[in-house]
Amino acid sequence: MSLLASIVVLFLAAIPANGAPKVRIGLFTLFKPETLQVRIASGEGASVEAAGLAGNVSLPRGELIWIRLSGSYLNVSIENSHGVIRQSTITDAVRITSDNFTTLKLTLPGKITRAAQGTLSVDAGIGGRGPLRIVLTTDRESAVASVVAAETTRREPQALMALAVVVRTFMVAHAGRHSAEKFDFCDTTHCQLYRGQDDLSDKSGSSRVVDSVARTTGQILRIQGGLVEGYYTAVCGGMTATPSMVWGGTGSYPYSRIKCQWCQASRFNRWERSADAPRVLSSISAFIASNLSSGTELITECDPSGFVQTVTVRDGSKRVVLSSDAFRRAIGLRLGWSTVLSPSFTVKRRGSRFIFRGRGFGSQVGLCEAGAFAQADAGRRYREILSFYYPEADLGEQPK
Repeated sequence: MSLLASIVVLFLAAIPANGAPKVRIGLFTLFKPETLQVRIASGEGASVEAAGLAGNVSLPRGELIWIRLSGSYLNVSIENSHGVIRQSTITDAVRITSDNFTTLKLTLPGKITRAAQGTLSVDAGIGGRGPLRIVLTTDRESAVASVVAAETTRREPQALMALAVVVRTFMVAHAGRHSAEKFDFCDTTHCQLYRGQDDLSDKSGSSRVVDSVARTTGQILRIQGGLVEGYYTAVCGGMTATPSMVWGGTGSYPYSRIKCQWCQASRFNRWERSADAPRVLSSISAFIASNLSSGTELITECDPSGFVQTVTVRDGSKRVVLSSDAFRRAIGLRLGWSTVLSPSFTVKRRGSRFIFRGRGFGSQVGLCEAGAFAQADAGRRYREILSFYYPEADLGEQPK
């Protein structure tokens, strides 16, 4: 039995199989795919369903499905192990169904490969205009395990259990976040980072993740009968932020700022990055749809803790005010998300470069992963960790 198959069996043995809640995840959402390859990575049972094919077509090991965008339709072909096409069709949608013991290998040629479990639906996107819309319907608990494994390489069980509860809570509280696109969540950090089974490839580490998820099956954070939004961050940098500070608006849970001494040892507790000034200004120019000169100034307005409330982009008489989240997105979309790591930062011009200094990694909202693992190392149980970051929440069961 392959490693991935072993992990699947371990997971299925650990959680209830009947009536397990499902979640729909949009895959490869950053890549705007036009071509997808699908084959079986492990297990045996998968079938392909599409108009023009002869019923539900069995997909044996070694065979390959090609799905190519062609205008507003899909060109679907099934090749045998010798590369010979045995069936093909032009259709508007294709569905690939696998049993619980089968893992599918999904490839965007020349770009990226993922391993996933569940049912795959592919079409030409909203309005049939492309790119490919690739949606995986999978067990929610399996998705929780994949997200937890993607979030951290550390494996202290009590911290993993706390993180599993928060990840699951986010899924329940935000179900249908991408309903206009016909799925619940995307696979990026806009929702939660999901890389299928790829992060469960280490057998010993995966067993701890799977066990931690199973030991908290169905547990979510609630407040007065409602749901907590379930936000979390890699490192809070000594003090968490609230959702309203970062994204505006209000929610069902009264988030308060938590002083957290637990993440002090993290290399992201304090950080410094630099970036080429023309590239920074070009990134902002694209974001605000207005050209900026080389003399543009960036002026931050912070609260006493150093959290950036606004960044004023000043270019002569031109002024544009961005929230810290909008500024980070403007930079991250072009220069990567490791340039301005958190909403608590300073920025200074030094010659041809901008220097960013700050604390924390991520949104700084909710559970601090580095702090959670430090607390677990100190002997705290997962309920204590959750109570530290969500002091007004109760641990309950997910809605039926």
